[in-house]
Amino acid sequence: MCGSSEEKFLNHGVPVTTETFDEKLFDLVCDAHCHPHDDKDNLALIAQLKTGHVTIMGVRQDDWETVSNVAKSCNEQNEGKCVPSFGIHPWFSHFLMTEKQSNAHEHYKEILQSSDEQDLQAMREALEKKPVFAYDTWYSNLRETLLNHPGAMVGEVGIDGSARLLPGGSIDWHGVKPTSVRCSEQHQMDIFDVQCQLARELDRSISVHLVQGHGPLFKYLQTKSLMFSNRKLRLMKVKPNILRMCLHSFGGSPASVKQFMDLKGYEMYISFSICINARLTPPKKLQELIRAVPEDRLLIESDLDTPKGIDKCMVEIVKIVAEARQWSISKVVETTHQNWLKFTLR
Repeated sequence: MCGSSEEKFLNHGVPVTTETFDEKLFDLVCDAHCHPHDDKDNLALIAQLKTGHVTIMGVRQDDWETVSNVAKSCNEQNEGKCVPSFGIHPWFSHFLMTEKQSNAHEHYKEILQSSDEQDLQAMREALEKKPVFAYDTWYSNLRETLLNHPGAMVGEVGIDGSARLLPGGSIDWHGVKPTSVRCSEQHQMDIFDVQCQLARELDRSISVHLVQGHGPLFKYLQTKSLMFSNRKLRLMKVKPNILRMCLHSFGGSPASVKQFMDLKGYEMYISFSICINARLTPPKKLQELIRAVPEDRLLIESDLDTPKGIDKCMVEIVKIVAEARQWSISKVVETTHQNWLKFTLR
């Protein structure tokens, strides 16, 4: 998720089309991944966005209620404008225990990693003073929330190999220097696996955060996909739900796009943003990535944590995609709109 200063994202240096954006197209523009509910002082602005549809990501149990309330309020004013999503972001997965864990001290001893023993000990002590959620508790909360929101997605979930915990176990990452402590890849994958299984069971789409974890994620998905070619299951005529998954603000290689698309048992989508992709991906590579995504699996997003700037950032990513694929602006908007409808089952 990105901070609120959209102007720094608009000075990106990625080639854009010279075609003018027609504001009549805003109704069809779909932001596939954003966090505007984080800006508590400007929640009313979400319903006033020109962007036609926003897919709002919950990242912790304590923000799911806000996501729910914002979506309800927004859709009362403009039906179908807001799609809520509920999940546990990998940055907060250390607060959750798996089925095999029952003791907070042992839980943190097992999953926290650092080469600095002093940092590690301080983090364990700080976290043991905070709530930690047993598997039955957080899983039941997620399942119930999704059942209470039949049109909701699962997200934001995923894996982050670069993430480090904040001092004292804080969750307010704005302007705070992280420690050397990280949550193990295995624990992140365990929490991710549970949420993927739930999404598949309930036939919900899922939005995935992926940073420095493309290899482990692909290996996990590849292993799970084997069930779709399992002869015994075919003979039993058992067919698990296809899992619709979006890799948001994707930063992998063009070659990896095809690998993800070829996985059986998944309907993979890939989305791009100004604040992550245009800021962190070299322009030529970003254009290659955009061209590598099949036309019917391409999505666009803002990933902003405030409604301020979403409209500008969505127009800008439309222009980047138009230039990269040599499409008209209307084709970008109409194509990504249709893809968003399929992805979210609208």
